[in-house]
Amino acid sequence: MEAIVCATHGAMGSVLRKLGALLSDEYKLLRSVKGDVMFLKAELESMHAFLKMMSEVEDPDELSKCWIKEVRELSYNIEYGIDSFMLSPCGESSRKPRGFKGRLSRCMDIMTNSKTRHCIAKKIKVLKQDAIEVSSRRARYKVDDVVSKPSRISIDPRLPAFFTEMTRLAGIDGPKDKLIKLLTEGEVAIAQQLKVVSIVGIGGLGKTTLANQVYQKLEGQFECQAFVSVSQKPDLKRILRNILSQICCQERVSNEEWDEQQLINTIRQFLKHKVLHSNR
Repeated sequence: MEAIVCATHGAMGSVLRKLGALLSDEYKLLRSVKGDVMFLKAELESMHAFLKMMSEVEDPDELSKCWIKEVRELSYNIEYGIDSFMLSPCGESSRKPRGFKGRLSRCMDIMTNSKTRHCIAKKIKVLKQDAIEVSSRRARYKVDDVVSKPSRISIDPRLPAFFTEMTRLAGIDGPKDKLIKLLTEGEVAIAQQLKVVSIVGIGGLGKTTLANQVYQKLEGQFECQAFVSVSQKPDLKRILRNILSQICCQERVSNEEWDEQQLINTIRQFLKHKVLHSNR
């Protein structure tokens, strides 16, 4: 869902820039058309701000998703209409040569572009009506309530992997032994250096379960250890407090006023001189 919001947000930014350019003196707009373009710009700016807030909602409902898709389609339609005008003869700069040739050129423009201008004016009015309908639907179905309501507390789908029993796992010994070898092989000095191993795969393959089994196998070799799960939109303060609570006494993390930097400093200080206990 985040990708849809970002794509719509990006498309909206492009349209707003083009609407701003269309309102500049370079383009000759009928007075009524200019008013409609200004209205469109104001409506889209409001939608743009709302989409920015929607990007903070972790799990918007189906109604919100439908409205976001409508806004995206509206953005594309408006952008197409603007591009059509800018590329048309009446969208060209009004600067013409002076003298007889300039007057003749302007007369030809009036005759050839009058029909085009009215056609574009009609299209702009249709787009304006579409924008009004999208905005009214947002109000009618109270889409704004999704942003104002607190986010629902969702359970990390990887949580059950923390408690999976070994007897229920099949075919995990091979990958587990391979990961353990990657993390522990080498000379003692090398083995004690920081190591990072990535477990990559689609959802549901058991990546978290595998990582947890490796952790349980190796945790006794370290003076302190922690195992945390990080979501797509992580709460850094919560993660740091979780790590701190696992590596030291619970009393050390009771201070709710600590910010991220204070938590990081405390963790760093506690981990000083901690060692890997080699079983060799």
